[in-house]
Amino acid sequence: MKITEALQQATTLLTDAGVADAHVNAQWLMIHLVGCSRSELALKLSHPLSAKQQAFWDKLVAKRIQRIPLQHIIGTVNFCGLELAVDNSVLVPRPETELLAEAAWSIAAAMDQSVVLDIGTGSGCLAISIALNAKNTIVHALDICPNALKVARSNARRHGVSSRITFHQADMRRPLPMGGLFDLIVSNPPYIPSSDIETLEVEVCEHDPRLALDGGKDGLDYYRYLIASCLPCIRSGGRFLLEVGDGQAPNVAALIGDQGGRVLEILPDLNNVERIVVASPVNS
Repeated sequence: MKITEALQQATTLLTDAGVADAHVNAQWLMIHLVGCSRSELALKLSHPLSAKQQAFWDKLVAKRIQRIPLQHIIGTVNFCGLELAVDNSVLVPRPETELLAEAAWSIAAAMDQSVVLDIGTGSGCLAISIALNAKNTIVHALDICPNALKVARSNARRHGVSSRITFHQADMRRPLPMGGLFDLIVSNPPYIPSSDIETLEVEVCEHDPRLALDGGKDGLDYYRYLIASCLPCIRSGGRFLLEVGDGQAPNVAALIGDQGGRVLEILPDLNNVERIVVASPVNS
C-alpha cells in the first residue's frame, strides 16, 4: 500500500471513530512511522509501505481509533517550539498554556536573577520553557506524582536545563515544602468541576490523569489552597500567574482579593476566553 492510500484509509477509519481532525491525526501518525517532517511527507506520498511498516501502521491507527491521545502514541508534544515527552502520567499541555508560559518567562526575564516556582509541573513544560527563555532564573517545580516528576526531569535533561530546575514531590494543597520567597509563582492547577469530567472528550476523561483535571465540586478547590498558601510567599514586586477555566476568572480574582492580593490583569486566550490571571501580593 502506498502512503497516500494508507492516509486516506486511516482518515476514514478515524473519522468514523469520532476523532477530530482525522486527516491531521493520520498525517502525524505517518510522520512518526516514517521519521520525516510534515513537509517531507508530501514528497513521500507515492512511496509504498514495507510489510513491517504496514504492520506498525495498523497498530498506530488502531490505538488512535481507541481514542488514545495522539501525543501518547507518538510519545511527544510540541510546546512553545519545544519537543517534550509525555505519557499517561502527565496532562498533555494545551495551546492555551503556552500563553501562560510566555507571560511567565517575559516577567521572569525582566527581573534580575529571579526565583520562580511552578506548581503542578506535570511534564515540566512551564518550568523548562521559563528556564530556557529567562536565562538568569532559578526555577523550582513541584508535583505530587512521582511518575510525572520522572517525565519532567527527563524533559529538563533533554533541553539542558536540569542544573537550573529543582524538582520537589509535594501536594499543592499543603504548605510549600521549600523555604524563602519567590519573585514569580506560576500554576496551571486542576480546574474542571468533578461532575464535568465524564462529559469531556474520551482522550481527556479516559487518558489524562484525573488528578490533573479534577478541581472539585466547583472547579476552584486548588485555587483556594494555592492563593492562601502562595500569596504570602511572593516578594514585593513579584507576580502570581494562574491559568483558569472558562468563566472562572472572576471567581479566582475574588479569591485573590479575599486573601489580600491584587489582580493586575486578566489575559485572554486566542478564543477570547479569560485565561490567565496576573496578580501581586498586597505589599506590591
